[in-house]
Amino acid sequence: MSDTENPVAIFISYNSADKQIASNIAIFLAAENIPTWFDEWKVSAGDSIVGEVQEGLKGCTHFLILWSKNSNKSNWVRKELESTIARAIQTKVPRIIPIRLDDTPLPALLADIKYLRYRGGTERDRYDLVESISGKKPSADFIRAIVKKYKEVVRDPDAEGPFEYKVCPECGSDNLEGSSFVSSDEEFYVLGCKECGWSTVSQ
Repeated sequence: MSDTENPVAIFISYNSADKQIASNIAIFLAAENIPTWFDEWKVSAGDSIVGEVQEGLKGCTHFLILWSKNSNKSNWVRKELESTIARAIQTKVPRIIPIRLDDTPLPALLADIKYLRYRGGTERDRYDLVESISGKKPSADFIRAIVKKYKEVVRDPDAEGPFEYKVCPECGSDNLEGSSFVSSDEEFYVLGCKECGWSTVSQ
């Protein structure tokens, strides 16, 4: 992934104790169709974590570092920050945006960089984050943006067969299984999720 292929590409650096906040921020960005590297979405079982992280760092144009008492104690977060600063010095990319989750002082390396303050996932958080990255105001209706993105991820309008689902709409798993049965001389099709048990029927 190169900067030319993705004019804007976000990398989220955080400590695992702040995972829920990182997830909320990733959802804010996904709703605006901003390409985002969030480890929960990008690293699958069997992948090299270090390799995937390096690729994410290499391709990002914006580096979001979620700073808190947790990340302050994290060697992993500091290594990601140091690697990013080294690249930024050489190439002027990525842009580093600190997001303070609490009152933990920023490290000296970030002392002169304007930061954002996270207020708990409010509409103001979304507005400030999207505007600082894209220079544009975020979608007026966040719920509509989320629903639109949800449909893009879950459904495939070009899919063959009676169902458009790419993944389970309940749990997000792609472990779906189709079957059919006949009742009263009519054929019915069933699609079910083998992980959470969700199912739907169509004729």
